[in-house]
Amino acid sequence: MKFEKEVMYVGNAPEHLVETTLKLRNLKINENRERLLNLIHNTNFKYYCSVCLIIRDENEYLEEWLRWHIGQGVEHFYIYDHGSKEPVKDFVMSLGTEVSEKITVIDWSGVHKDTQPEAYNDCLKRFKFESRWIGFIDADEQVRLKTGQLLPEFLRNYEDYAGLFAVWLIYDANGQIKQSNAPLRQRFTHVNFNDEYASRMGKVFVQALLMREMVIHNGSPENGFCVVDEYKNKIAPYFLVCEKPSYDYICVDHYYTKSYEEWLKKIDRGCGHAKYQRKYGEFFDINRDMEYCREDIVEGQKYNN
Repeated sequence: MKFEKEVMYVGNAPEHLVETTLKLRNLKINENRERLLNLIHNTNFKYYCSVCLIIRDENEYLEEWLRWHIGQGVEHFYIYDHGSKEPVKDFVMSLGTEVSEKITVIDWSGVHKDTQPEAYNDCLKRFKFESRWIGFIDADEQVRLKTGQLLPEFLRNYEDYAGLFAVWLIYDANGQIKQSNAPLRQRFTHVNFNDEYASRMGKVFVQALLMREMVIHNGSPENGFCVVDEYKNKIAPYFLVCEKPSYDYICVDHYYTKSYEEWLKKIDRGCGHAKYQRKYGEFFDINRDMEYCREDIVEGQKYNN
């Protein structure tokens, strides 16, 4: 199909010009799609499936997190250390080469305008030719497959899409006040659905070459592509939630509050997203059975209730 001019008409332009515009737009979208799929096909990726994590002072959870995801089939980890008191690079070296050789640590200390999204987009840009798929999750989140497959095998079902959105299962504190050294998966077993909106949220694995930009829960795909849920229903660009949450094949176990003691530590660490600030009272929205722990917090103190 040949067009004399690449002029785009919209709105109340003559119908034949609008029709021509739509044909031209679709042609360009399809050309872009084929170009990017060919680029992926001809790229010699070092890894098929990796995970990006930004972390600060959470080394106590990191070994369990790493070993769990290695068991799920993750081949490599890009860990952005946002100024941890014990440098992440030093900590992972203590875990032995069978783990440390799977990790690239990026120093992300210093001042950032919007720390976590900036780290995600740095990872997307820096490693898009190194790993075909990159998952963007946190240290309190563990991806879990229910199909008996490993992640590389599972993700092959979604290679026609820019990304896969996996829904959260949010766990409460199980009535625990104090922190313990037992694994998270043993300590917290009760899924909480108190927040209907949060129960539709999740995180994504993306084909990095098919994404223009990342935010924390999703991003913006290249033209001709979209992010989908496990049933291949489209998720709109940048959307934090899916229309109908399902976790039949894959989910993200989200240990958001942990114990009350750990929740206070979490607030102290701060948040890597400039537009969001954790609130003290969130703990009791999720853990309604633990109201007896609530303190009298006044304006001006470190907790924002």
